[in-house]
Amino acid sequence: MELKTQLQFELTEFMDGDGVERIPAIGNYDYWLLLMEYFLAKSDTFEIHCFNEEAGVIEELTTNLPGLFDIDDKQGMTIFSGLLTLEIAEYLMSQHVSEKKKLKWFSIFLSKGEQHIFSSEHWGTEFFVPDITEEDLLFIKHVAPDDTHFNEYS
Repeated sequence: MELKTQLQFELTEFMDGDGVERIPAIGNYDYWLLLMEYFLAKSDTFEIHCFNEEAGVIEELTTNLPGLFDIDDKQGMTIFSGLLTLEIAEYLMSQHVSEKKKLKWFSIFLSKGEQHIFSSEHWGTEFFVPDITEEDLLFIKHVAPDDTHFNEYS
């Protein structure tokens, strides 16, 4: 049995220094958009996790994309999940930053069928790819900010 190579990577520098706000030191999410575009193209289902306290973000999703997903409430999180439609992909790519210049969603998980292929967590500053190819790795390292820490393992 061949072991899969997994990749966990995360940003290490933040605008506020201590990382409480989780806004990248580079001041934008260009890297996130490139990563999402790359992995959205390989996906057919999604999950978006928001803290229940993030009422504005939750209301925005339910108002702008009505009926396009299931909603669950688990352990203080509101979880949106369903088939990845063009409307959802376009929304993720065009409405990703809040008025405070922070990524809106705590976590996004992308899958193809039953196989998880990518996650963006902690407001787009920590990531996981469970079965990374050499092509994926080269792309990720090319678009990731300079302060990104990479951890590959089998």
